[in-house]
Amino acid sequence: MRPRLRSTVWCLFVLLVLSNLFAGAGAAQGDPISIDRIENYVVVLNDGRLDVRYNLTFTELEAGGRQRFRELGKFTTPNTVGECYGMGPEGRFDVSLNGGPSAYEVSFGINTVQGAEYTVYLRYTVDRSVFDDTTYEGQSYRAIGWAPFQWSLPIAYQEIRYILPLELPADTTTAEQVTDEIVQGTGLLVNNADAFDRWVYFSTPDEPTGKNYLSILVAENQMASMATMVPALFLPGTAITTTKETPIPLDGATPQAEPGPERVTLTDVVKGLTSPGAICTGTPIAAAVIALIVGALKPRKRNTYMPPEIEVETFQTEGVVPDLSAVETAFYMGNSTKTIALIVLSLEQKGFVNIVSHAPLQMEVLQRTDAEVAGLSGYERALLQAIQEDGTLDQAAIPGILQAVADVVQPKMWNADPNKTRDEYRRRIEEAWQEYEHDSQSEQPVHTPSYMPWIILSDHTYGPAGVPRPAGGSRTSGPAVPNPLSSMAEASIRPLENMADQLTRGVEQVMGRTVDRIEQAANSVLGRDVAVPNHSACHSACHSACVHDACHSACVHDACHSACHSACVHSACHSACHSACVSRV
Repeated sequence: MRPRLRSTVWCLFVLLVLSNLFAGAGAAQGDPISIDRIENYVVVLNDGRLDVRYNLTFTELEAGGRQRFRELGKFTTPNTVGECYGMGPEGRFDVSLNGGPSAYEVSFGINTVQGAEYTVYLRYTVDRSVFDDTTYEGQSYRAIGWAPFQWSLPIAYQEIRYILPLELPADTTTAEQVTDEIVQGTGLLVNNADAFDRWVYFSTPDEPTGKNYLSILVAENQMASMATMVPALFLPGTAITTTKETPIPLDGATPQAEPGPERVTLTDVVKGLTSPGAICTGTPIAAAVIALIVGALKPRKRNTYMPPEIEVETFQTEGVVPDLSAVETAFYMGNSTKTIALIVLSLEQKGFVNIVSHAPLQMEVLQRTDAEVAGLSGYERALLQAIQEDGTLDQAAIPGILQAVADVVQPKMWNADPNKTRDEYRRRIEEAWQEYEHDSQSEQPVHTPSYMPWIILSDHTYGPAGVPRPAGGSRTSGPAVPNPLSSMAEASIRPLENMADQLTRGVEQVMGRTVDRIEQAANSVLGRDVAVPNHSACHSACHSACVHDACHSACVHDACHSACHSACVHSACHSACHSACVSRV
């Protein structure tokens, strides 16, 4: 063995020994538990409801163990919780859920033991349709973007198995038989299959009827904390006739689910990909060191050939630009602060609130009838309800307001051309700014002109002499030379510009402690890294008004897809990234 290679191997061996010696200390200072595996078995019922089985396997890492999870959620409401129990080294134990309906405390009938592995089994139903109505090429479709619970801890492995009410030919009983042609024959459309580590179609038989149903296994390895999984599915309108707005009377009976995971032989293959023991502290380091030693001593093998899986279309349609309001555009561009600010402005323009103070933001709720309030958009009502007695905005309600915006944006974006959409709304914002400039030099603008929401989205700002420049840019060298025209422009521009700036800053103060977490989670859950070409000087360093580029048409935000597939489009119907309720241990 060559001296240099011998030294390398020796150093790696020492590192291996040290990693095992300090494994216990690392566990004591790390996460309270390791989430080894999460399985979601989701039966989509004909009326648009969901029958969900959620299995969580974790390893206890703390010396004192625990008797509960403080919070599990966010649950889609309304819901009905069914059977709950756990399995551990000593066998089965009781599990009870308290609180709800959007989040529950999970209490165990035992105290967990450090180093032991446990599985919590939970079954519940979503008691309303989770589908949105949309169309594609003139055909009616139902869009679903359901998401499993979000955790503030890493997840070693998570899978979702959808059992869809789309019947397959009688002789289609294995995954290999579910071909492209058969999937296309069901009318199913999907958007973001390539955002996940694994996406496989298979058949689930129903013994009572003898029918086979199209099913999908979606899997993701090594998910980061705050990440989530949201496959974007579009079912034919003939298969699901209900939407979120459809009242569904319930008789209280738990629907009979289709056959469980044990009937799907594909599960055994997926389970072999992840070993819970490999998640324990120290073992990942040891495995990496061993891999390095082996790599140093023998040549690397060629990659094993893997047969291609079913190819799935994406439905970006060239030239399609959805009709977005200024609020929706702000959300699409990934700017939570301006999204909230524009909703506040909209409520003021409609006479529902009076802005008492911009910074800090304080509002007076004006008296309006119930019918008038019902006529507001969902996100306007959500913000109105979030105004506290002292006129300030409840910080904890902000994620729910953003989710309400997401509910509106997603159905509009599913087949949009992201590049065209981005360019079109950049153009519209720039035109609004130019109109604003023109008005400012001719006459005093009205208090809230029609272009007011759009100039709030602009990256322009004004120098002392009223000379526009991009935010964050520097002025041309040399002193500013005032002249009558620039002075007149400044006099007319300042009130409107200052009002917009103060409103944004006021919202920014309210959101200061939460917006960074919300927007980072949004970028992860919506599946992309953040490209930052244009920062607004009006925003603090903890978040930005950057305009992002889209990689998937299903994306709600116009942003880049994460290279590590941390998550994809949160179909926005149940955007865990905008959830105020993150599961906690």
